[in-house]
Amino acid sequence: MKKCINGNIDIITLNSFNYPIQAKNITEMPTILYCRGNLKENLQGLAIVGTRRCSEYAKKITVEAAVCLAENNIAVISDMAKGIDSYAHTACLNKNGYTVAVLGCGLDICYPREHIKLMERITEKGVLLSQYPPGIPPNSVNFPKRNKIISGISEKVFVVEAGENSGSLITAKYAKKYGKPIYVAPGSVYNS
Repeated sequence: MKKCINGNIDIITLNSFNYPIQAKNITEMPTILYCRGNLKENLQGLAIVGTRRCSEYAKKITVEAAVCLAENNIAVISDMAKGIDSYAHTACLNKNGYTVAVLGCGLDICYPREHIKLMERITEKGVLLSQYPPGIPPNSVNFPKRNKIISGISEKVFVVEAGENSGSLITAKYAKKYGKPIYVAPGSVYNS
């Protein structure tokens, strides 16, 4: 509890007025979420997910999609990872949009470390969410659970570019399970 107070981290439960409405009726959602920043009541947003090592084509699509969402007051939801996810958050913030980063670690830990400035910007203009209490480090077993939350709190999921066994496809799998629309960017005709 002390780490939450010192880190300006709030704890919300399924019964909290600001628990993401899209996720309230999904039984697999965590009963407790940690949040840092401004969690909007009745959050409406679209998840933008994709590979860490994306093509320039995918980066361009990501930025255009995030800008469009920001200009239309629709939240961009992702996980702050390198590549598509961080491009989506950054483009949204650059247009004064609202963005949500769901982390697979405690909110007192920046992962990846080089995204500390992005994390600070998201905290100021959006919100960080995690099911993990402060002090929990990033771990590969945490990431599918994080992807489940991304799908759960989003109205729709947009997969920009993804590898065969990627976290993005895990996010899409959960979106399908939860009955959420899934959109996929067409691949470039120049890619194999």
